[in-house]
Amino acid sequence: MLLQLAARLHTARANPDVWRETLLAFQDCTPCHGVLDLAPDAPLGPDDLAALAGCLTHCANYGDECGDDASLNGALCAAFAAHMHTAAAAAHKTLQAGLFDQLPPTWIVDRNAQVREANTAAKALTQSGERVSLVGTRLELAGPGGARALLKALAKAGARTRLPWTDGNGRRVSFMLRALSDATHIAVTALLDAPDPMELALALAEQLRLTPRQSELAAHLLADQTLAGAARAMGISRHTANEHLAALEQRTGVPDRRGLLVVLRRVTQR
Repeated sequence: MLLQLAARLHTARANPDVWRETLLAFQDCTPCHGVLDLAPDAPLGPDDLAALAGCLTHCANYGDECGDDASLNGALCAAFAAHMHTAAAAAHKTLQAGLFDQLPPTWIVDRNAQVREANTAAKALTQSGERVSLVGTRLELAGPGGARALLKALAKAGARTRLPWTDGNGRRVSFMLRALSDATHIAVTALLDAPDPMELALALAEQLRLTPRQSELAAHLLADQTLAGAARAMGISRHTANEHLAALEQRTGVPDRRGLLVVLRRVTQR
């Protein structure tokens, strides 16, 4: 009976109705109804199932409502609770995988660019070899110096790091690097529709009446979102970049860089 109900939990594929029916079937076979009666009236999600599993485990170990054969019934509840935990964890993983596949091309790599996981779009892009390639299991950006550029960016990657790149065919692309919570792996997302900074600069210069250098800095801020990255791309010092930034803020009437980015995005989306 336990194996049959456990199988139903695992094959339900997070169907809340099947989960609820299975819990009710288990409840009918046990003397303890208190814990499973805590199931919410709303459709059961993975978190709900995991919470009920925790309650059932606690009741099996410390409760006193297991009837005459407390030892056997407690063991039965504990075993079923373990299956509930496993089914909830599997459902979480399935949901995460589904969300992962909805992202733009994204690879999970370590600091040495060794690929640990890639979504469907990333696999297709890698297979084409147009923007990125795999050497063994190591991710490399297409174009001269691509391997070194990615390794350097991965070494410095924090919560959010943008890496602009020009591939071997002269096409611009940006990669967003985000350090994951384990501090070991990095999510690398290809932003294939990233705007070209020079096109942005021309549009901003015309609409905001900026000087060439001001419009270039504004475009790089939109693309890179860091002043240091914009300064490097323009070949100027951080001090000069700060002067251009102050002029931009004065020109657009905003007090800081965050407000400036809001204005710049609004202008480019018209």
